[in-house]
Amino acid sequence: MPRKDKGFPAAPVPSAGISQRQRLLLLGVAVGGHGLKHLFSAAFFVLLPEIKAGLGLSNLQVGALSTIRNAAGGVTNLFAGYVGDRYHRRRADILALSIAGIGAGFFVMGVAGSFSLIVVGSVIMIFTLTFWHPVAISAVSREYASRRGFAIALHGTGGSVGEALGPLIVGALLVVVSWRFLMQATLAPALAIAAAIWLALRLVPTGNPGVASAREYFASVRQILRNPRLLLVLFFAGGFGAGQSVVFTFLPIYLREDLGATTLTLGLYLFAAQAAGIATQPLMGYLSDRLNRRVVAVPALAVLGCSMLGLYLVPPGWPLVLTVIVMGAFLFSLMSIFLAAATDLVPSRVQGTAVSLAFGATAAMSALAPLVGGVFADAYGVKTAFLWAAGVVLTAALVSALTRWRPAAAGPRTP
Repeated sequence: MPRKDKGFPAAPVPSAGISQRQRLLLLGVAVGGHGLKHLFSAAFFVLLPEIKAGLGLSNLQVGALSTIRNAAGGVTNLFAGYVGDRYHRRRADILALSIAGIGAGFFVMGVAGSFSLIVVGSVIMIFTLTFWHPVAISAVSREYASRRGFAIALHGTGGSVGEALGPLIVGALLVVVSWRFLMQATLAPALAIAAAIWLALRLVPTGNPGVASAREYFASVRQILRNPRLLLVLFFAGGFGAGQSVVFTFLPIYLREDLGATTLTLGLYLFAAQAAGIATQPLMGYLSDRLNRRVVAVPALAVLGCSMLGLYLVPPGWPLVLTVIVMGAFLFSLMSIFLAAATDLVPSRVQGTAVSLAFGATAAMSALAPLVGGVFADAYGVKTAFLWAAGVVLTAALVSALTRWRPAAAGPRTP
């Protein structure tokens, strides 16, 4: 019998016919592929100052680029959730195309001679990578329902490894090659990784019942969006994502332009941030399974917001390094908790939709955040963008502390 926690929908049933070895293969590909996806994704933020200098962009244009990327991700997410739940049997195809599309987007940016073409390449990249999360996370959530928080955190840890290694590798490579060559050369490994993912997953069973039609899908979306606790989880994920997006956009600019850091030093800073999350993410996932999501997320949001404030307050050198490390312990890890909380609250057939809604809320609330940060950066200096990021995250932390957003502990009420 599947577990049914009080106040929760019934936990998803693992796919019929899948062996333990195939389940572990699925988890391994999800974690490893997520790491490679984020290795490419994190590389973009190290390349961003070089793109800015190469094309003569302003801080406002850099902020606008992040806003366009986030908006494109938000628009794509609901569609990605539908594709993931409706065409669940094409899991291998979708995940492979997601990685291949990242390489295509990088290639377009590598040949771009204008801001508009950089935007086109960025949108291609965001559009395709958006399809990874609903498919991979819903599969992991379903197959490891009794340890969902930990399994999703492991998936996120793969992403943290990629986020840590990406800046380090790209920062070193930029010492010897141009940003244009590096972005163009990304296409070949992306296609090779996509082929490997497809070969690994093509024979793994996909027992998800899924949704039968678009009408059923949107009916399910309307139903789960009536859940006030789910809406709170989406709000917190969005506030977290807004602050994260501002920091990812302007921390590299601050390090390169204000502090005169080399590309390798920039890579080391971003590596330090993400390396901290490699250890904390599975621990936070484990604790959220053993305790509950809220008791882990609330203090983590508060510490994250305070560390973003620290980026503005602390001087360069070791104080800034330590602040970046503390921030990094939660900068990527928190999203796994929000994803687990969202999938806790929906039935099996729309697990991918819950993931898409969480990332969609993150993209929607972070759409304007970098643009506002760009306005502050141009008017008052790049560091002021960190004040904006801290304010958004600390507001989310305060609301999360004052509201009841975990599922009901007892009784017949629906959460």
